[in-house]
Amino acid sequence: MIRTFAVALALVTAAPTMANYNRPPRQDTFDSALLRIEEGRYLGQKVPDVGVLTEAGPARLHDLIAERPTILILAYYTCYGTCLTTIQNMARTLRAVTSPEYRVVVLSFDANDTLASLSHVKSTLGHIPDSWTFGLLARENAERLTGSVGFKFFFSERDQTFVHPSVLVFLSPKSEVMRYLYGSEPRAEDIELALIESRNRVQRFNEWVDMLKLTCYWYDPAKSRYVLHPTLIFGGFGFGVLVITGLVALAYKRDPDYYP
Repeated sequence: MIRTFAVALALVTAAPTMANYNRPPRQDTFDSALLRIEEGRYLGQKVPDVGVLTEAGPARLHDLIAERPTILILAYYTCYGTCLTTIQNMARTLRAVTSPEYRVVVLSFDANDTLASLSHVKSTLGHIPDSWTFGLLARENAERLTGSVGFKFFFSERDQTFVHPSVLVFLSPKSEVMRYLYGSEPRAEDIELALIESRNRVQRFNEWVDMLKLTCYWYDPAKSRYVLHPTLIFGGFGFGVLVITGLVALAYKRDPDYYP
């Protein structure tokens, strides 16, 4: 009897452990895949002409783009982590970008941001070119704009911060989504190539050089950067072999005793 009771007690004690064993593991970390942008749904789509509040007063987004290729940065001004780092790195990196006639539009998706918080972020950047515009979005406009480019974000009560992707959205002069570049430290060469992709296809003489440059690279979505085109690598290797073979043949022709 005592032995039977002991066995029963052991099973009851083990029951919670066995039940927990069958449960899925607790997710303490956030799955960043939930914020991934489905680029195929948005590339080529036009962003809405939402209202924007700037330090100079109310404006429209399409007017801020002003028929130029534009880099759109969606952030919020009370963020002193990724958002501020991205904006500061962009300001530094763009000094090395030679592409002419582009604009940068930084917009806050946080309805609680103010012109004061906007101004504070600008004060950390030093000299800001006239091609940059900082603005605020009302809640409904933020939802329309972020939804049109697939930008997802939510507020974490535990961390008291917004969770969102760090991404640059490149727009054409017609306000169409052309390219996404991810990360807080974009390379100057990637920005320049994305701006070339985002221009109108009516070419001027000096833009043919840029288009030739673009044909040498292709965008690798897995790395979120432009890489040398594989056909160019193999073609260059083949051409090199051909040149070396020709030189050896020429040397042999001039000096038959070159080979034993």
